[in-house]
Amino acid sequence: MILLYTPILFQIMVGVVHWGTILADFIGRYLNKVDSKGRVSVPAAWRPRLTREDFSGIIAQTGIPEKAIDAYPRDYLEIIQTKLDQNDPLLEETEFESTILFGGSMLPFDKEGRINLPENFKHDSGIETEALFVGMGRRFRIWDPKSFEKYLERARSYMDSRRKKAEENVK
Repeated sequence: MILLYTPILFQIMVGVVHWGTILADFIGRYLNKVDSKGRVSVPAAWRPRLTREDFSGIIAQTGIPEKAIDAYPRDYLEIIQTKLDQNDPLLEETEFESTILFGGSMLPFDKEGRINLPENFKHDSGIETEALFVGMGRRFRIWDPKSFEKYLERARSYMDSRRKKAEENVK
């Protein structure tokens, strides 16, 4: 297991604790092997946040629009449900959101803290022999490492253009 640090990630990690409260649950990048049975170890640092009395594991769905697996703890799903409950249940967009969000899978941990990636998830995300876990605060994504590198290039380009616009606005 490899934890990849970047200068920005380090700055974020230093600023994560505020008044003794953790503001983000899933931080960092971890590269893990996927075995021949499709099992992959969830980062040990993240497992306590994904363990509850009624379920230990992750809620996962094929990423939209990215070619990755979106994953989160069960209580994040409950937050989403609460927000959806505030919408008109007869609206088509509420139905679409519910179908996507709740059409995912509950992937429980085995005794060693691994999850079994369903074939459709591996196919849709391009994951074969390695899975890159990327923290996103209260949720995370599981990527094929090569797909993530392409995404990261786009993300850096986007952030660079935002920085340039902000600098222009200051002038």
